Amino acid sequence: MTRRKFQLTEEQIQELKNTYTSCKDGPTRTRYLAVRLYGTGYPTEEVLDITGCAWSTMMEWCRTYQREGIVGLIDKRRGGNRAKLTAAEQIDLEQRLHTYTPASLFGAEAASDDGQFWTIEDLQRAVQQWYDVQYQSRSSYHRLFDLCGFSYQRPAKVYKSRSEAKVVEFEAELEKELIDIVQESTKTVFLAEDEASLYLQASTMRVWAPRGQTPVVRVHPGREKVNLYGTLNLHTGQVIATRATKMNAEATALHLKQILEAIPDVPIVLLWDRAPWHSGQAIRDFLQANPRLRLIRFPVAAPDLNPQEHVWKATRQAVSHNHTVKRLPDLADRFEKHLAENTFESSFLDHYGVKTIYMVFN
Repeated sequence: MTRRKFQLTEEQIQELKNTYTSCKDGPTRTRYLAVRLYGTGYPTEEVLDITGCAWSTMMEWCRTYQREGIVGLIDKRRGGNRAKLTAAEQIDLEQRLHTYTPASLFGAEAASDDGQFWTIEDLQRAVQQWYDVQYQSRSSYHRLFDLCGFSYQRPAKVYKSRSEAKVVEFEAELEKELIDIVQESTKTVFLAEDEASLYLQASTMRVWAPRGQTPVVRVHPGREKVNLYGTLNLHTGQVIATRATKMNAEATALHLKQILEAIPDVPIVLLWDRAPWHSGQAIRDFLQANPRLRLIRFPVAAPDLNPQEHVWKATRQAVSHNHTVKRLPDLADRFEKHLAENTFESSFLDHYGVKTIYMVFN
């Protein structure tokens, strides 16, 4: 059997694989894939079938890769504005955008106040400064962002009072504590609790609609609200919900009573945040009278740790976004119905190793 002359080293294979994964351009990805498959010994017919290219084209790509490396495989068949940056300049631009922030380059002249995130205006200035290139349309800069591995995203919110060090410390301690609890009693049920307020005023979310026909949601101007206590069973995904006009220690104690009635006779560990209505005499009295209920408090300003937050998000999306309900009690009924009729899976126990311990001791 004739030995194939074109063979890749392990480093070249890994380079092609990594570049293929991060590349957003379809034709260029095809070139990376074809060269890698052929260079690792795949039968020629299979490579041609997978990639849809001709044999002569594939061989030209392999020869180009041998001469120029990864850069040589970038699809250069670009017209109009997109042809103004060479393939090498596009790679250089990607590295720079991931290395610098607008603030580090332009200081107070960055397009946004703090200059931490890239904007079209910042990109336009950088491309002009680095490569003496200017595009005519904003869509061309959108395309550049896409080629460089950027996407248009809404920043995630993080509370200023949050301490990452305390969050890391809490998670390390929590894992050990939860495992110790399971070892003490494999009947222990783990729950996560949180509260939400529901308003008649509809929140909006993006939907698909015919071009030129913007959907309209008529919103209620009032600020009346219904408060909901929600507790997620981390084993079953079921939710226990309590409607309340106020959130205070007394209302919280009533919700805890509902939890114990729904899950009788076994130890319960309830994880919740440090809201003011989670403390007070009513809570202390309830805990003293019900020693099978144990509380663990999340760190300050760390709602992302609480699985019940994801339940609220899913239910709002299903029920209250873009809604047309005219009465708040009816909307609250729909909200509670969705909570009661659905289960909400959580990876919380897996994340902290609790399910593994259950398997060992059961």
